[in-house]
Amino acid sequence: MATAAFKGGFTFKVSDNASPEVYTTLEEVRSISGFGKTNETIDATSFDSGNTRENIAGLADGQEFTVDCIRVHTSPSIQDAVIAYVDAGSNTTIQITWTDGTNSKTFTFAVTAVGYEYAPSYEDVSTITFTMKISGDITVA
Repeated sequence: MATAAFKGGFTFKVSDNASPEVYTTLEEVRSISGFGKTNETIDATSFDSGNTRENIAGLADGQEFTVDCIRVHTSPSIQDAVIAYVDAGSNTTIQITWTDGTNSKTFTFAVTAVGYEYAPSYEDVSTITFTMKISGDITVA
């Protein structure tokens, strides 16, 4: 059987937080460290549990992740908008669309813009890495 692995593309879009909401592609994204959520575990062990612990799922917590981009100085840029979200300590909504060229999935969720880090370089491209924390649920369409 042939593998279903793919080197698909993705787009990373950032909301303008207006009404109606408009999403614009973040420029020159090179990688995303990974995104998702984890349910905390709650110990539900009782005298009826025998000799083993029992757990139930608690509240889900969105992951903190990074988005690595080639730095764009053209103004106005969406990178500058994300920097402004970090500076203001505000949330925004993002959409990540992932495709294998035929099938696509779009992940939409709110994030807290946590930080950014510049990495200037003389011998390579200069980059900026954004750190974001998922806030709330992830919708997949």
